[in-house]
Amino acid sequence: MDERTLIVARLNTVRKDLNDVLGRLNDKMLPWAPREGMRSTGDQLVEIFGTELQCVAKLKGEPELSWATIDTTVAEPDSLVYLRSRLEESRAATLVYIESLTEAQIKAPAIIPPDWFESMGLPQVPVGEVLRWIAQHEWYHTGQLVSYLWFRGDNPYAW
Repeated sequence: MDERTLIVARLNTVRKDLNDVLGRLNDKMLPWAPREGMRSTGDQLVEIFGTELQCVAKLKGEPELSWATIDTTVAEPDSLVYLRSRLEESRAATLVYIESLTEAQIKAPAIIPPDWFESMGLPQVPVGEVLRWIAQHEWYHTGQLVSYLWFRGDNPYAW
């Protein structure tokens, strides 16, 4: 099985889990966080698509996409429909990018800053590992959102 198939399958698996969580959220929950100092539910969603946009831009050799820039593009932070559309747009762009790559390009070293978490502390990592990291990052935040829901009494074992 080729790398592209595995990466896309991982992204799809993680997105299925996120979509299960999104189906349990509503607009009133977006500004909520379990404690002061934690990201709100809506901010968790912005973190997911914003980081995906940053990673793909970096892999494409585009100028760095800052959080200030990403934040200014979030027109409706309290709309689940809007945030879901941004998640879908960022994933669609990622999949188009992945489809544009050859197997050799997926295995080629990514040019990313060594202090980026995606580098895993290594001097070089393959492009495919950065793409897998997008899924890992999304799953991490999906897990946080599951915890947020559980904190509010929505037991994931009962879903």
